[in-house]
This record gives sequence, C-alpha cells and structure tokens, in this order.
Amino acid sequence: MTALALGIHAPDAVAKARVWLKSAQPQSHDQTAWAFENALLAMALDKPDVVSLEQSSEANVVLSSRNRLVQVVALCRGRAVRGGAPPEQLRAETEHAVGVTTRLKRWSHVELLSCHVLLECALGDRSKAKAAIPAIVAHQSDSGSFYDNPVTTALAFLALDSAARDTTHWQKTRQYLTSTQQPDGTWRFCSSDVWDTTLTLRSFRGLPEFEASCAEAAVDFLAANQNEDGGWSFRQGVESDNDTASAVMISLAGRRPPGGATLGGLAYLADQQTSDGLWQTWQSRDDPPVEDVVAHVVSALSLYPFDHDVVLAPARRWLVDRWRARGRWTASWYRGLPYATREVSHALGAHPLVDRALDDLVATRNDDGGWPTVAGEPSSPSATGLVMACMANSGAFDPPTWEAAIDYLVGTQQGDGTWPGTPEMFGPRPLLTHFQTHTQAFAALGLRAARCYQTGGRFGARGTK
Repeated sequence: MTALALGIHAPDAVAKARVWLKSAQPQSHDQTAWAFENALLAMALDKPDVVSLEQSSEANVVLSSRNRLVQVVALCRGRAVRGGAPPEQLRAETEHAVGVTTRLKRWSHVELLSCHVLLECALGDRSKAKAAIPAIVAHQSDSGSFYDNPVTTALAFLALDSAARDTTHWQKTRQYLTSTQQPDGTWRFCSSDVWDTTLTLRSFRGLPEFEASCAEAAVDFLAANQNEDGGWSFRQGVESDNDTASAVMISLAGRRPPGGATLGGLAYLADQQTSDGLWQTWQSRDDPPVEDVVAHVVSALSLYPFDHDVVLAPARRWLVDRWRARGRWTASWYRGLPYATREVSHALGAHPLVDRALDDLVATRNDDGGWPTVAGEPSSPSATGLVMACMANSGAFDPPTWEAAIDYLVGTQQGDGTWPGTPEMFGPRPLLTHFQTHTQAFAALGLRAARCYQTGGRFGARGTK
C-alpha cells in the first residue's frame, strides 16, 4: 500500500520496496487476507493482472471497509476489478457513509474520507473531493503521519495527492512515509506500547528482578496514558478500546497506580457494557462482541468484585454458548487456539468446558514437545508458552509432557534471551503482524508455568491472568 501511494514521488523508496515485494508471498491463513494482499501486490509490482476481490468477505462488516479500500485503490489506478460493487455504487455508498453520523475509529474515519476523495476525483465532483481534505488533515500529527498507521497514512497520501498535491500536508505525509521505511525496503505496522506493557506486566509479575527494576515504571506509564473516558487504547494517541482497557485492569490488579486509575477503568468498562451484557471490541459500529475481548472484561471485573456492580453472568453464558456452537473458542486479535483458550479459560474458571478445551488444545502437541498456533503447523514458542500457562492454571502436571515442553522452550531461546516468532496478531485485520514483545511475553508465561510444575504450585494467582 505504501509503495503504491508513493509512486513517482519517491522512486528510490519504491524501488527498494519492490525488491522485497518480488520475493514476498501473500498471507494465506485466510482467503480474504490472500485476496487483499494478492491484489495490492499485483498493483505495486505493476503486473497486468485483473484485480480480483472474488475471494474477499464482503459480508463481514469488520472487513467490508478493507474491501472498499482495495477496490478504490484499484479503480484509481485504472485497474479492472473482478468482484466488489460497481464503481458508481461504490461511490454512492462511500458518500453516504461519510454523511452518516456513526462513530468510527479515528483512523477508520480517515480511511473512509480518503476513499471518498479518491472516488470523487476519479468518478465524480473534484470540488467535493477538495472540500473533504480539511477533515482528513485535521487528523494529521506533527510527524506527518495519521496515527502512525502506515496503511491509513498511505491512503491519506493518495487522497492528498489527488486533491491537494504539493501542499504542506502532502509534503509532511510524503516525508513521514519515506523516513519510516526500513532498511529492507518494508514498512512496519504501528506500535502497540500500551498493550505491550500490559502483556509484560502480566507475564513477569512477581519476579523479584522485574518488580524491582521495571514494574513501578510500567504502572506509572499505564496510569499516565489513561484516556479521559477512563479507558485505555492499545497505543498512545487513539481512542479507548475495551480489550486494552480490560487488559490494563488485569495487569494493575493488586497494585497501586497513581491518580485513581483503577476506579476510572472500572467506570469505563461498566459504561461500555451493551444491553445484552456483553462488550464490543471498539466503541464503534463495526466491531461485534468477540470471545477474547469479552473474556478479558470478565476476568478484569472479577478481580475487583467489591468495586463495581456489573453483572457478569450473561457474558459467561455467552462464552459457554460460543464453545457449544463451534466446539472451540476463537480470538479476534490473535490467530489460533492457544491464546483464545487461555484467555477464555481464565474468565470461566472451574468449568467442565474448560477441561474439554484444554484436552483439545494439549492434543495438538508436536513431536518436538512444543505446540503450534494452528494444529498441523510447526511449533512456536509463543503458542507453547500459552499452552503451558493453560495447563499450569488447571493443575495438569503430566511429567513427560512438561519435560518435553520445557526442553522445547529452552532449546528455542536465542542467545540474547529472545525467541523467534511468526506473525500471529491480526492487525490490520485480517492480515497478521508479528510483535517481538508478544512472542517474548507468551514464551515467558511458559517458563513461569514451568516453575509451577517443578514446585508443584498452581499458576493463575491474582493479577497473572
């Protein structure tokens, strides 16, 4: 996307990106992800292929905006598109969406406005396109980016290039995109500093060296980055989301954050509960309730039983019903069984389905002693750590299984103390991104669980969920 946006305006950056893209393979874990990446790859390499969106999931409301994004870019580059709405229909639907007063994520609003500008320039009224530019640049940061999201920033640059070329905002955006290119020619998805801090606090809680050198600063960081509504966002500078807010509350349990942060967080989560007793991911129309998010909120509120009056029974019943409907739990933000099973298991506690889910998860173990993110794939340190945490929390201490798992984690740790990782977090959905901090946190959970196995203890003490 970024290489497409820069085009002739940064030929050196585009040339470097194309070198990397020529050997890249579209992600194949999901047919929609494959369709999107394959379409963008063909356009970035100037292949004459017809852009096909026939495999994309237009019916999925979470992914429909991504479908529109790819189709708009294709139309603006003069590419024939197979699948998707007819161009005039797409233009009308986009213009209507711009005019509807609906709460969107901030970067989603920028992307919608950018699509509107591009479609009006290509098919409609350029005056409408220019009129929308101020609403786009109102979201631009001093760095020139739009929420440090390269996808959003690239799309905004395309819009600026169509209707406001050579302006200061156009120049700042181009400078940001060229300056953030990695040495290998790629760009990275935005960072997740708040989310990463919660994972680290949860994974290393109670270790003397961590508590002495890191924990207080991490707690202060989270308190300082609490939003005015009482919630937290996955990174600084964007709106609160229920997944991060609840994860922060889990990581702060038993601690003393400054400024009454936990009371504000509890009020935020109580306010975000829907009429059916659940929680959406974001404060927007396009994210339905998902298992990992609902589980996090239930786990968080369960840690503060005397500080709120939120009824959790409907959410727990919903989680049970989800397993009974499909025979597994899934996560909206991480791929595979290990993460979803661990997080939902914590929310439900002692429940027969938790035991069944753990049995199914343990059965996916590979011959090397580790576990895969998805059954049949190679083992990964992060998946292995999550499964070990699940087993320790339930008291499942089968010696041969544990010894093999410990050997796997110790054997895959690298000289600098890290573990190799693979893309496993959805972002931007349905695409996958790898964050080394996540691999580190999940693998470390496994080693913490191994201590419980070796001492005969039980994992899952207050705040370690």
